[in-house]
This record gives sequence, C-alpha cells and structure tokens, in this order.
Amino acid sequence: MDLAAFIHEPKGALSYAYDSETLHIRIKTRKDDIQSVTLLAIDPFNWKPLAKDLHVYEFAVDTMQHVKMKKEYVTRYHDCWFAELTGFNWRRIKYGFVLNDGHEFCFAGCQEFVPLPEEWTPPKDHTNYFHYPYILEEDLYTAPEWVSDTVWYQIFPDRFNRSATAAPSEDILEWGSDQLDGNGKKFGGNLQGISEKLDYIRDLGCTGIYFTPLFDSPSSHKYDTRDYFKIDPHFGDNETFGQMVEEAHKRGIRVMLEAVFNHCGYEHPFWQDVLKHGSSSPYFDYFYILDADKPVVPDTALAAREGYYFGEHLNYRTFAYTDQMPKWNTGNPAAREYLISAAVYWTEHYNIDGWRLDVANEVSHDFWREFRKRIKAIRKDIYILGENWLYSNPWLQGDQFDAVMNYEFTGPVTRYFGTNIPEQEQYTAKDFVYALNQLLVSYPKHVARNMFNLLDSHDTARILHFCGGDPELVKLPYVFLLTYGGSPSIYYGGEVGLAGDEHHNRQCMPWRPEQQNLALYQTIRRLIGLRKENPLFKAIDIEWLSAGGATDTLIYKKESSSGSLYVLIHNSSEPADIELPSELQGRKMRDLFNDNPVETAAEIRMESYSFRLLAAE
Repeated sequence: MDLAAFIHEPKGALSYAYDSETLHIRIKTRKDDIQSVTLLAIDPFNWKPLAKDLHVYEFAVDTMQHVKMKKEYVTRYHDCWFAELTGFNWRRIKYGFVLNDGHEFCFAGCQEFVPLPEEWTPPKDHTNYFHYPYILEEDLYTAPEWVSDTVWYQIFPDRFNRSATAAPSEDILEWGSDQLDGNGKKFGGNLQGISEKLDYIRDLGCTGIYFTPLFDSPSSHKYDTRDYFKIDPHFGDNETFGQMVEEAHKRGIRVMLEAVFNHCGYEHPFWQDVLKHGSSSPYFDYFYILDADKPVVPDTALAAREGYYFGEHLNYRTFAYTDQMPKWNTGNPAAREYLISAAVYWTEHYNIDGWRLDVANEVSHDFWREFRKRIKAIRKDIYILGENWLYSNPWLQGDQFDAVMNYEFTGPVTRYFGTNIPEQEQYTAKDFVYALNQLLVSYPKHVARNMFNLLDSHDTARILHFCGGDPELVKLPYVFLLTYGGSPSIYYGGEVGLAGDEHHNRQCMPWRPEQQNLALYQTIRRLIGLRKENPLFKAIDIEWLSAGGATDTLIYKKESSSGSLYVLIHNSSEPADIELPSELQGRKMRDLFNDNPVETAAEIRMESYSFRLLAAE
C-alpha cells in the first residue's frame, strides 16, 4: 500500500459543500493500488459518557456513517475516489478513510496513517480525523442558473460584420482584404453590423454573446482602453450598444462584456497625466511606478542597446513587457473605485448579463472579492468569468468568479484531435482520457457545470488549423465540446470553417455562402439543437467505456435517471468495424443526430472521422 501517494485536502476541490446539506468528498490513491475505500463520517460533537464514569466522555465512533466510496476517474498516476454525504442535519463533520488494498487495511487521517486489523472498528482518536467545520449558506458557491444552458458565440467586433450603413473612412480596410492580424488594422466591424446578424446567431442556436473589448481604444483589439465609460466610436456609441443589447434580449441572447482591469492603454488620460506631471500627478499611485525619482517615460534608447533584456527600459509595471499597457494598482482605493464604478455603470444602465475579466489572475483576490460584491448587488444572476488559463480553484470559492475560461479543456482536445501539431505534443486516446479525468476532479461538480469551455479563441490558433484544415475531422472536437458538461463557446466563424494560425485567428467573418462550409455549419447547428433538447449532453460526469486501441475510437456514456447517452467518436482517417461494449450489444437504440432507429450488434461500422450519438429507444 503506497501511502505516500494518498492525497486529500479539506475545504477545496477534494472536500466541498455542494449545497447547504451536501458534502462532496474526494481522495486520490496510487493507480491500481487500492481495491476499496470506506469513508467514515461523524458529527464532531457526537460524544458519549463512559459507562464507568458518567463525567468522562469518548468519541461515539459506534455512530459513524460508513460510506463506500466510488472509484470515479483514473488519471495517469492516480485512482480518484468520490462520495456524497447528504441528509445530515448537523452541517459539520469529522471524517477519515479506511483503505483496503486486498491484503491489509489502513486508516488515513489528517495526522497519520494507522494500520487496522482485518476486523477493524473506527479509530477513537478524534484528533486524527479531517474536519469540515460548518456548511454556511453565505460561503456556498453559487452561479446563475442560466449559464449551464447557454451556448456562447464569441465575437471579435472589428472582424464580425460591418453594417452597410456605416460611413466610409480612410483608415478602414476592405473587408477580408488582409488575413494577417495587426493592432492597427481596422476592417470596420461595428455594433450595427452585429445587430443585423443577431438572427444568424440565434438560428445557429447560440444564446449568449461574449464580446472582446468594446470600449474606446486606439487599437483594433481594444485591450488598451482609453475610456472605460465610452463605446469605441469605430463600433458606434453607448446608445447603439444599448439598442443592440435590447435586440439581443428580445431573441433570448445574453450579452457578456469584457473588462480590462489589469492594465489600461497608454492614451488613458490618467496615465497621460502621470507622464506629464510625474509624482505630482494625483494619479501617480494609480499605477506601479518603480522609482519615483526617475522619468516614467519608457527609455527607448535603452531598449535598443545590445544585451537588453525584457522590461529593462520600463520604470513602471505593465501587462507582460508591453510599454503601451501600464498596469493598474488595484490596491489604491481611488483606482479601485474608478474601475469598479465603470463595471457598475454598464451593469446598471445597459442590463448586461456577464463580465469577462481579462488577465484576471494577475489582479488581486481582494479586488475581485469587492468587484463581485458590488456587481452581484446590482444583479444577482450576472455571470462573472475570469481569463485564467490554468488551475483556478482559488478564484472559484464562491467569493470571486463564477467560472474561468477553460483552457485546461482546450489543451487536451487540441492535442488529441489535432493533426497539425508537433508529433511529441499529440495525445493518444488514453492520454486524452487521463487528461480529461484530471480536469474533472480538479473542480467541484457545480463549478464544472458553469465553466466556459472553448476549442479556440482570439488568443489561440483556430481549431480547424489544428485539425489540418480537414472539415470532417474538425467536427469531432465540436461533438466532444457539445456533449461535455459546462457552458460551451463557438468562436465566430468556426461554424463555417474559418481557419487561421495564432497570427491569423482574427480574420473577417466570411458572409457569402460560397465562402462558407455549410455542411459544417449544419453539423454544429444540429449538435447545439440536440444539446438543448437532451439534458444528458450537459451532464458533468462521464463513464469511459472504451478509449483507443487499434481503431482509435472513444466510447463514453452519460447517465441519469432519465436515461443514457452513448457517444462514439472515431478519430481516425481509416474506416473500421468497432467492437461495442457488452452493455450496448443487441440493444434497440436511436441515432440522435440522424434521428433514426438502430439495432446494435457486436460491432458497428465507423467511417473516417465519424461519430454516433446513441440513446435507448
């Protein structure tokens, strides 16, 4: 029994309150080491008098709950066990674990491991039990109910659609005339153009729009904000935005804005005042100036010197080493109030449904806690989404974000389905399952339900690029995305086959039918429709029935009291006859995608890069 591999942490992703009366408990043990785990649980104040002396009490271990834990997922190195405790009315718990490797028993406590005899009883040492102190309603993680039912459509505004009524401008390029990204390249996409395409977004099946920044800025990407209270004139004005939100809401489409509170643009008036007046500026402490006795303006001569290293020419903190993006000091009360008041303004006046927060993990937790309190006080069901690329549980405790951009999902999907990536980075089916299982146990189940899952974005190469430009192959990651729990996102144009590497990922949306892959569009539209009809598509838990082998086919199951969904994804360019798991053989099923009956045999034919969605008749 490898006790060094045992992992558990109270009050985190491995021990959390699911609701006011339910605890979820997880542990990890070395892969293939432990045969069974029993969770022992008791009220920490459950003591009883000793028979010989009524003034002496002992831990009432004979009242322990014994709960058999389920081996829920297997990662590359660990078995992951799960148990749900519900219905106890004391809302507090002490607990420990009895591990059985088939030869011996051991109690895993918070202080030490204790060997147990074969006929064991719960240890009486109360100090060696883990402790969940109390479930308090005000500490519970909650997120808007509508999020898990939402399919998002991400729009990079300058490249989505330009209204025909827009006035001509010399600095606007011809639509689609240049595919290479560039901060100064503007193609004239605007809010009126987006309003004109709201029916298109609705007909695709998307019920939420995530906009990259819309606020006044000199660049095309708008991450260098100049005025947080003003829509960029290239896009329209505040009134145009308000009208667009109203039209979106009429169609059942939510609207999520992006706020860049880690940094502002070089042309922001507060920063310009600091450049002009130095430490005399009332805004000097709104930013991180490294040496008040030195000039704030970047030393461009130093940046050109041989042997220069990144950031050496800067006397202030920035986003990365971008001198055009000075970093806000959100610890300064006045700077904090200014930024939060901007979010309050758009939330109060324009009834938006969500905030996506740029570079969120580089801003203090304290700032985000205040942000959440202020914004949720205005609208309790607003969605707060952080741009965190890696493990983010510290931000998802119910006091900061509702979810993060789930790039931890994007990576494994890209590496498994992608063919246009280095061979050493590609995942086998087994690698893919291990990675997804690791993700599934990294977050509480109710947090996972609201995560913003994406295949690509304005910060990555497009998924079709990763799939080598093959429209049949690219359908498979969309199948996985839309049968996976969480809140999925489609990056504009992906549904019609818009490609591009990381330097060409913000191309103009092709609107002429001959420029679009309409078969891909219909596939994604059908998958979104099925997701809306079938709650199992949105379920969090996955049971892997088959992964890989010579045919490189994934088969997984999603189950609830209402039925079962079986997803078959054949990630191979070669057709194959796939042996079905025994529970699927000889059953009358319905092929949901094609809406026809299927009677399964021992094998099923899978064509090149194909999928099947099966449910019991």
